[in-house]
Amino acid sequence: MRILSSIVLAFILINGINAQNEHSSAESLITTGLLKKHLSVLASDSLEGRYTTSEGQKKAASYIKSEYIKAGLIPYNDTSYYQPFELWSWKWGKQELTIDDKQLNSTDDFLFLSTSPLDKINTTCVFVGYGQDTIIDNINLKDKVAFAFTDSYSSYYRLAYKLKSKGATAIILTNPVQDDAFEKLLKKKDTKHINVTQAEPYFSKSATKVFIVKPNLAPKLFGKDISSLSEIATLKAAEKIHEVNITAHCPVVVEKVTTENVAGYIKGKTDETIVISAHYDHLGKKGEQIYYGADDNASGTTALLTLAEVFSKDEETPDRNILFLATSGEELGLLGALYFADHQQTLPFDVKANLNIDMIGRNDSIDKSNYIYLIGSNEYPVLDSLCNIANQSIGLTIDYGYAKKGGFGNLLNLSDHYAFHKQGIPVLGFFNGLHTDYHKPTDTIDKIEFEEMVKRIQLIYHTALLTIDPNSF
Repeated sequence: MRILSSIVLAFILINGINAQNEHSSAESLITTGLLKKHLSVLASDSLEGRYTTSEGQKKAASYIKSEYIKAGLIPYNDTSYYQPFELWSWKWGKQELTIDDKQLNSTDDFLFLSTSPLDKINTTCVFVGYGQDTIIDNINLKDKVAFAFTDSYSSYYRLAYKLKSKGATAIILTNPVQDDAFEKLLKKKDTKHINVTQAEPYFSKSATKVFIVKPNLAPKLFGKDISSLSEIATLKAAEKIHEVNITAHCPVVVEKVTTENVAGYIKGKTDETIVISAHYDHLGKKGEQIYYGADDNASGTTALLTLAEVFSKDEETPDRNILFLATSGEELGLLGALYFADHQQTLPFDVKANLNIDMIGRNDSIDKSNYIYLIGSNEYPVLDSLCNIANQSIGLTIDYGYAKKGGFGNLLNLSDHYAFHKQGIPVLGFFNGLHTDYHKPTDTIDKIEFEEMVKRIQLIYHTALLTIDPNSF
């Protein structure tokens, strides 16, 4: 525990204990029942993983807004709870692939795997076997499409690059030994997914353009069965396979889109403000799989809504404003928090500290319980000391494991509190650590440790009580 001067520490300790006693009735609202109520909505099927700008994210924003209204929060700009900001999105347009006048159907017959669009081409397609050097070293692929076999869709990149370096405009691949390989790949790919970025997307002209097709297409095109085609290993044999005509076009649709932070506050006696934040977006859907994000970060958003209700029950005007900030776009690079922090000058808030909540619903080991990780404690020892004072009535083990590591282990730069930290505003992040379900579809509500959440929210509540006291720092 970092130590303030003994006089200041004693003063805060005495006043903090008094404040905690005065607010014990409000604290009783922090129950597993309330947490389950919020989490069952935020991590539900209908919200489909809350991907930024998606319908599920909009539903989550509407739910958060409705809970702010119930709690009696004031809209962050006294007009709206929503703080909209613009991003860019891109998605695939209509993908076309026609071979010898046979029009193929996207996802039924083929998948386009490039990250860049393919301008319309009309050329010939050349069969190159497994792409052996004996075939492609001397074959003419300039401005043509190469049709090749591969035994694995997870390791075709070297083959595709080699064919592209020989001048191929695009590559068509199929796996002749695994009949279900195409279907397995299709389940992992969400062809309707909308990709959202902060900057206008850039698409490389030189990116390799790869189509994956079902193996039964090869005999129909080249007049030989799979077994015979698989045996072709020389240039002479490959040149005997007739070329086919091909037309292909895979465009993208680019447009500006809007997402929104959701913010409301309890008015204090001055413009000084404590921001309690949590991101409510997650990874959305990939194919048919929903990335529920129950811990990441429906748990933090649930804590935010719970704290808003608890603080709203206090009839006394707090010394500082308490602003509750639910951010969007965190998974895309802390976009919502950065937007809020960068536009503070347009609002009457003098932000003194940020308490950020990102994943507090799980344990990171079966052998651990009754703990919380603190982020930012090294940089802001005053907030760390306040949290330790608050913890005297809670009794959690405060773990600094993620405050001491470098790189990804130091989460100071990897969650929303960074937006405030980079402006020199004191921050403290609350975190349960990483687990095996992190950023996977298996991060579901049935794995949430609600009793653990209650104690962690109690700690955040008591820490916030101390931070809204202007004598604390």
